[in-house]
Amino acid sequence: MTPFARVARRYWYALLAFFVLSVIFSIREAQTQDANGDAYIYWAVGGKFLNDQPLYDPVPGSQEFLYPPIAVLFCQFLALFPFPVAVGLFTFLNFMAWLALLWLTYRFLGIYFPGAALQSAMLVGAVATIRYFWHNIVWVNVNELVALASIGGLYWYLKGRQTIGLGLLTLATWVKVMPLLLIGILFIRRPRHTISWVLVFSGSFAIILFGFRGVSQGVQDHFDYWHITFRPFLLGGKVFTDWIAFGISATLSKLLTAHPDINGVRYHIVSWPPALVGKISLVIRLILVSTTYYYAWRTRRQKIVPLSVLLTTYLTMLLVAGVSWEGHHVTLLLVITGLYQRLTEIGLLRLRRWFAIISIGVGLMTSDLLGSHLSDYVQAFSLITYNVLFLYIIAVWVNQRLTTTEHQISMNTTTAV
Repeated sequence: MTPFARVARRYWYALLAFFVLSVIFSIREAQTQDANGDAYIYWAVGGKFLNDQPLYDPVPGSQEFLYPPIAVLFCQFLALFPFPVAVGLFTFLNFMAWLALLWLTYRFLGIYFPGAALQSAMLVGAVATIRYFWHNIVWVNVNELVALASIGGLYWYLKGRQTIGLGLLTLATWVKVMPLLLIGILFIRRPRHTISWVLVFSGSFAIILFGFRGVSQGVQDHFDYWHITFRPFLLGGKVFTDWIAFGISATLSKLLTAHPDINGVRYHIVSWPPALVGKISLVIRLILVSTTYYYAWRTRRQKIVPLSVLLTTYLTMLLVAGVSWEGHHVTLLLVITGLYQRLTEIGLLRLRRWFAIISIGVGLMTSDLLGSHLSDYVQAFSLITYNVLFLYIIAVWVNQRLTTTEHQISMNTTTAV
C-alpha cells in the first residue's frame, strides 16, 4: 500500500466529509448558476452541437465561446440534461477531479523521487492551490479536467505507455491549445514518433467531430474558431483586462494601458499605446518560450524528461497564453509540489522556505481573508502573475544548476577516461 493510500485509509472520515460537502455544494451550485457563467456557455453550445447549429454565434446573455470545436464533443453531454442538473453534475465532477489531481500529482512525483517522503511537498502544494481549485468549482470551469488530461498524459508517457500519453496530451491540446507546448518538449526528444501519433490522434478526433457535424459544418466550425478566437489573440493583439485575467499580456495591459476602473480600483500606472505594450508583451513571451525550450534541447538526450523542464513548461503555458484566468492555475499543484521536493533534494532549504511562504501567501490572498477592497487591488495588480514569474525563475535556476552539474560530471568522466 502506498503512503498516499495509507493516508486516505487513515483519514477516511475526511474523505467522506469531502464527498458529502461535494454533494451539498453541487446542489447549491445547481440552484444558483445563471446565464452569466461558463457553465451556461458550455451547456448552450452543447445544445447547438446537438441541433446542428453554428457553435460560435453569440450566446444570448452570456460571454463568447472561445474553445476549439473538439471541446464541444464533451459539452454535448451537458446539454442532455436540464441546465441545473448539468451544473450540479459538472460541479461534482470538478470536486472529484480535485481529488484525482492530488492522487495523480503524488504518483507523478513518485517517478522522479522514488521512495521519498512527499507528504510535506503535497501539503504545501495543496494549501497553496486551494483558491485556484475553488475558482473552478464556483465558476464551474473545465480547467481541472484539462489538467488531468495533460498531467495524466505525461504520467503515462513517462511510465512507458507513450501512445496513451500522447493521446491524452493531444486531447488536452485540442481542448485548450496551450498543452501544445508540452507536446513540443516531447517532439524535441522523439520527433518522428511524437508527430506521427499526434497526427493520428488529431485525425481521429476530426473524424469523430465530422461524424457528428458533417464535413461541411465541421470545417466551418474550425474556420469560425479561427476567426473568433485564434486570430484575434494571435494576430489581432486581443487582450482581456478583467480583474481575474492574468499572464504576461493581461498583466502588462492592465498595468500600462488606460481602461475604466474596476470595482473602484484604478490599476494602470501609465497610459501607453496598446500596440507598444503588445510588442513588449510579445518580446517577453518569446524570451520565456525560448528559455524553456533551450533547457528542453540541452537535456534532450537524458533518459527521462527532467522534472524541472516539465514544470518550467507548465509555468510558461500560464505566462504566455492569450489570457490565463485564475482557474487555469490548478496546474500549480504539480509545479509547487515538484519544486518544493526538488529544492529539498538539492538542499536549498532557505530558498524552499521562502518559496513555500510566498506560494501559500498568494494562495490565501482571497476576498474572504483580505476583504473585498484589498482583494480587488491584489487581483487588479496581478499578484498571481508575479508569483508565477517567481516560480518560473526558480524553475529555470534549478534547470541551470542541474544541467551544469550534469555537464561537469560528463567532463570529469571524459577526462578520467
